[in-house]
Amino acid sequence: MTIERLTLSDTVAREIIEEIKQRRLRAGDEIPAEGELSERHGVNRLAVREAIRTLTARGVLVSSQGKRARVATPSPAVLTQILEFRLNQKSMALRDLLDTRRVIECELARRAAARIAAGHGSTAEAERTLDTMLDAGASPEAFIAADLAFHNAVSDLAASEVFSFILAAMNGALLDARRTSYRGREQRGEGQGTTIEAHRRVLDAITAGDPERAAQAMADHIEETGRDLGF
Repeated sequence: MTIERLTLSDTVAREIIEEIKQRRLRAGDEIPAEGELSERHGVNRLAVREAIRTLTARGVLVSSQGKRARVATPSPAVLTQILEFRLNQKSMALRDLLDTRRVIECELARRAAARIAAGHGSTAEAERTLDTMLDAGASPEAFIAADLAFHNAVSDLAASEVFSFILAAMNGALLDARRTSYRGREQRGEGQGTTIEAHRRVLDAITAGDPERAAQAMADHIEETGRDLGF
């Protein structure tokens, strides 16, 4: 068993996070000044400054010279960096990450369809992204951007903040995989029509308010992506 050894600044960072929670500070709210934090936690200003740097790097705080640090808007960027690093270091398998995406996105498609069946939300944004994919023509980056926009639209419709946050982080880490998948379809001579049709089947099931069909359509779509990647 590994025992975690915390530096003084790590301890202060944890205490600042706890204070943010207890005071229910929201994005944009200022935290106390360095001097006040130093006195409150019984440490020198250097430890406080280092704790703020650490929390800024983690995306918890936003800091700028001469101003008090503020609570940051939650962003999946830090998680994206971790996932990308592990993929690059081969300490995480792309297949596993894609499988995790399948689990999350199938559930999001299911929830989106259930909400439509209950009379909540609209599929208008997802429809617009399909039109954008059709208009992308031979531009890989435009097509991939529209592809991502479709999945984000389904995620928004599902109204699951946790799943949506994780998916956003994974989308960044899987961007190169999407490019590889795009090239794989081109090499097979299938073009991008098959991808658009796969998205259409997902959206049709959501529009029909059929959760299980929506989840299955999403699973089939991601399985196709896996084949493009050689899995």
